[in-house]
Amino acid sequence: MPGHVLLIHGWSAPDKSMAEVGHFLTGHGYQTADLFLGGYPSMADDVHVADSARRMQAVITEMQGDGRLPPRFHLIVHSTGALVARRWLADTYPQGGAPVDNLLMLAPANFGSPLATLGRSMLTRIIKGWKRGFQTGTEFLHALELGSCLQQDIALVDRLSPDGDTASPFSATGTRPFVIVGAAQIPGTQILDQEAWDGTVRIASANIDPQGMTVDFSQGSLTEPRLTKWTRRGPDATPFAVLPDRHHLTVLRPAAKRSSSKDPATAGRLARLILDALAVEDAAGYGRIADEWLAVCNETRQLAQDGEEADALRARILGRASASKDRFNEFYQIVVEAVDDSGLPVQDYQLWLTAPRVSGRNRVSAGKAITRIEIDAHNNLLKSVHRNRRNGERRVLHLDRRALMQSEGFLRKTLTKAYEPVLAAAITAVSPGDKIAYFSANSREGTGLIRLRAQSSSDPGGADRFLRRYATHFMRVIIPRVLDDDVFTVRPLD
Repeated sequence: MPGHVLLIHGWSAPDKSMAEVGHFLTGHGYQTADLFLGGYPSMADDVHVADSARRMQAVITEMQGDGRLPPRFHLIVHSTGALVARRWLADTYPQGGAPVDNLLMLAPANFGSPLATLGRSMLTRIIKGWKRGFQTGTEFLHALELGSCLQQDIALVDRLSPDGDTASPFSATGTRPFVIVGAAQIPGTQILDQEAWDGTVRIASANIDPQGMTVDFSQGSLTEPRLTKWTRRGPDATPFAVLPDRHHLTVLRPAAKRSSSKDPATAGRLARLILDALAVEDAAGYGRIADEWLAVCNETRQLAQDGEEADALRARILGRASASKDRFNEFYQIVVEAVDDSGLPVQDYQLWLTAPRVSGRNRVSAGKAITRIEIDAHNNLLKSVHRNRRNGERRVLHLDRRALMQSEGFLRKTLTKAYEPVLAAAITAVSPGDKIAYFSANSREGTGLIRLRAQSSSDPGGADRFLRRYATHFMRVIIPRVLDDDVFTVRPLD
């Protein structure tokens, strides 16, 4: 039965940007009086996401007190609105019990946007901020930048835990999250040379089912550090749908005519998914939606494949069998945070992809000649590396899974018997000075190896793999901080 819905917009957008979704709902049984457009000053430089979240709690309490909102309601958020809503839930209801039944996220920037750094440029301040004293929302843009601390801080309350805690604002019987994102690009954004995104957010960064792992080089060895996988908070699998016909703006326009596809089933799918998400009332229904939306992702994934079946699907959905398929490649997003074993950030380091040598010969160093494997990984697998501007110890890698897994991909084409069939990341940290070294006291640069993904898995379902399709992965890398002996000395008094 239709209920009350609060709609929350994205960065630089007015609350009326959500109006088309609201009007769509009124056409399907929702009453206009039960729909509310939430707003926040995303373009004010002095406002943080947490400020909007705190004010959100005060407004909801007031509305429930005077009867405008019932004890329970639904939330639909777009883009940056997801960070505001999740910050509100994480701060106010970290153990659960929020008054929200279903939280539907449309193209959410859960784990950042490549456009955030552009938003802080002088050009953007002139174009977008000239009516606002040239403000573009500095703190919101820092929160939206790839690899921001805020994104991980929220995830460590609602989706991940390094210490085994499973409490979360989300559950299949309480507040249920859903994510819909497009695989089409906003016209003109192709010039930005981004892949697997909707013109604003990456598909992998929209997904709210991240992975997490601590890599501790102070325990174990340089090639076999101690790996500790983080625990999942809340539902293990969030209903997640990737739509091939929608981009960051048209995901807010459910009408079939807004679709880039002429296929009726594809064009009408967004509307059906929105209604299906809001209609879920229990854990059984939630699980059923997760399975149904997985089938949607599988169909979108097939658009990147070769063969007659994929050709027929492209012809039906995209209009021609020869339509570009690279934009449907699946990607991994990996967020690396490097700290030393005293907790201090390590900012001067390099990351590159490689493969471990077989047992007994497994050494890796930034000072050695670049191998064919590393050249192939750099040119074909690793599409971008971003260093967070506020926290230089945080880097974000965007990896093309199809380039990794296809028949002539990285793990098959370039490996010889001297290497293990494993994708690995090597990290080299440069000593900060003469008195402090990283990894070892014997070198100005120390290097360690992190195994990311084997070509095969001991679990047919892939449950033991760290890297997951369409997902963000957090890695906290702990590097030994080695002190020179004269950092502290004692001698007899003469």
